[in-house]
Amino acid sequence: MALEGVILFGLIIGIIAYGIEYLGKGIQKYSIEGWKVDKTVKSKHTGYFILGTIMTSSYVFIQWAALFFAPVNIIAPLEGLGLVVLILFSYFVLKEDISKIQIGGIILILTGTIIITLFNPNSGDIRFTDFNPDAFFLITSLIVASELIAILVCKFSGYKGAGLIIGITAGTFMALQTVTKRITAIPDPFLALTFTFISFAVTTLTFIFTQFAFAKAKANIVVPCFTSASIIVAIFLGIFSLSEMAIPIQILGLFIIVVGVILLTAFNKEELLEPTE
Repeated sequence: MALEGVILFGLIIGIIAYGIEYLGKGIQKYSIEGWKVDKTVKSKHTGYFILGTIMTSSYVFIQWAALFFAPVNIIAPLEGLGLVVLILFSYFVLKEDISKIQIGGIILILTGTIIITLFNPNSGDIRFTDFNPDAFFLITSLIVASELIAILVCKFSGYKGAGLIIGITAGTFMALQTVTKRITAIPDPFLALTFTFISFAVTTLTFIFTQFAFAKAKANIVVPCFTSASIIVAIFLGIFSLSEMAIPIQILGLFIIVVGVILLTAFNKEELLEPTE
C-alpha cells in the first residue's frame, strides 16, 4: 500500500489545483470587498477580480492533469483542502475571524486527507479493462434522476430544503467532472475524446446548478452539501465503475473529511462562501 511516485506526483498537482481554485475565489472576494470600500481605484480591483477568475478557471485543467496520475479516491477528497485554503486566506488577508469549530474542521480535513493518502491501495495507472461503462451510466442515471425528481418535489413545496437537495445535485455534477476526467486517462482515443466532451458538459451543469443552489438557499447550507457530495459520489463511482478500491481505514478518512467540511463551512460567515462569478 505504499504511495507510488506517480500517485504522489498526481497528489501534488491535485493540491495545487484545489489550492489555486479556492485562492482564486478568495482573491475574487477580496476585489469585491475592495470595490465596496474604495470605488476610486476600480481598475486595481478589476485586475484582482480578473486574476481570481483566471485562477478558478485554470483549476479545471490542472485537476484534469492530476487525474492522469492519481486515482479518484486520492484527488476528490482534496476539495476539502481547497476550503481550508479559502478559510486561511479569509483570516490572513480578509481579516475574518476563525472560530474554534472551524479550526477543528481544518484539523479533521487534514487528518482525513492524510489517512486516505497514506493507506491508498490503488495504482496510478488506469486501463481500459478497469472501466465499466454499464455501471457508470447506470449509477449516474439513477443518482441524477433521483436528484432531479427531488428538485421538482422541492419546487412544488416552495423550495423547502433547496440548499440540501440542489447543493447535493451540484456536488454530484462536480463528482462527475472528476470521474470523467479520470476516464480520459485511459489509453483509448475514442473513449478519451468522448469523455472529454462529457466532462465539459458536466462542468457547465455544475456551474448552472451551483448558481441555482445559491439563489435558493444560504451558502453555509449549500457549500457543505456540495463539497460532501462531490467527494462521496466521486469515490463511489470510482469504486463501482473504475475498479478502484477503498479499504475501511480510507472510508474512515472520508468520514472524517466530511465532518470537517461541515464544521468548517456550516458555521462560517455566509458572505465568504457565496459565489463570486
